[in-house]
Amino acid sequence: MCSSYKGVLPSDLIEKYSGVGGWRKLEFDVATLGEIHDQINESTKSSKKDGAGMESRKRQRRAQREAEIDGSELFGILKSHGLAKDKGE
Repeated sequence: MCSSYKGVLPSDLIEKYSGVGGWRKLEFDVATLGEIHDQINESTKSSKKDGAGMESRKRQRRAQREAEIDGSELFGILKSHGLAKDKGE
């Protein structure tokens, strides 16, 4: 449970749960952690382990990278239209 609450020390948890109403707080936190865990598992099951979906996302990222113009291509286009010059020109 400590890894779910990043930056929280075990001693902080002892203080939180040992006082009045501590057991109720613990039950609530454990139930919340369980729900978060289930939601993460459901979302990763459907998106990460689906081979066809992974391949589709990879193709989309590749197409997006190929569609982007890098700086040298942009400079060439601007230069061909007379909107840019080399430093020496």
